[in-house]
Amino acid sequence: MSSSSPAAGAISTDHTPFARLLHAVAEFLIRRRILLSAILFALLLAQDVAYGPKPHDIFNFRDPFSVVGLLLVVGGLALRSWAAGILRKNAELTMVGPYSLIRNPLYVGSFMMMFGFCVLIADPTNFLIILGPILVIYIVKVRQEEKLLADRFADQWAVYSKNVPRFFPKLRMPQAAAEWSLGQWARHREYQALCASLVALTAFKLWYEM
Repeated sequence: MSSSSPAAGAISTDHTPFARLLHAVAEFLIRRRILLSAILFALLLAQDVAYGPKPHDIFNFRDPFSVVGLLLVVGGLALRSWAAGILRKNAELTMVGPYSLIRNPLYVGSFMMMFGFCVLIADPTNFLIILGPILVIYIVKVRQEEKLLADRFADQWAVYSKNVPRFFPKLRMPQAAAEWSLGQWARHREYQALCASLVALTAFKLWYEM
């Protein structure tokens, strides 16, 4: 699914002072969602390092937590990379590859990665934070983007949104007609997610060995 910046008034059309305040706060949280998510996640990890249990060993393949956590991180990275390599943002409604299975593969990949790291740590508080404020911010962002896409690609969107679920894929083969492009992948700066994940996994291994 291609996307663009949220339109003014996408959250609320109420013009009361309280509604305007909520609108401004929501817009700020959405625009800064990646930075805020990273900061919040870093704070959770710092709290776990200081007070929580050590993470599971990422190379202990007999430990189900290690296996599931690592698979979620790697799977989330793979899904994001697949989507970023074919997404033609703002130019077309992307409906092939992972976008033929779910409308928001980039966001789903991000949550897979976050849940993967939470599984490796096995701290229930981390899951609650992700399922709480972080999830709410991203759901609002998704609804904004879908409204814009419905306006921009009205005919295509009506059929696409009816047949392709938002987050949870149907059991079917993806439409793989689109050519994956390393240039597209790089332009969407997916190397940042890859590098950050490698650094985090290395840190988890060192943390476990301490």
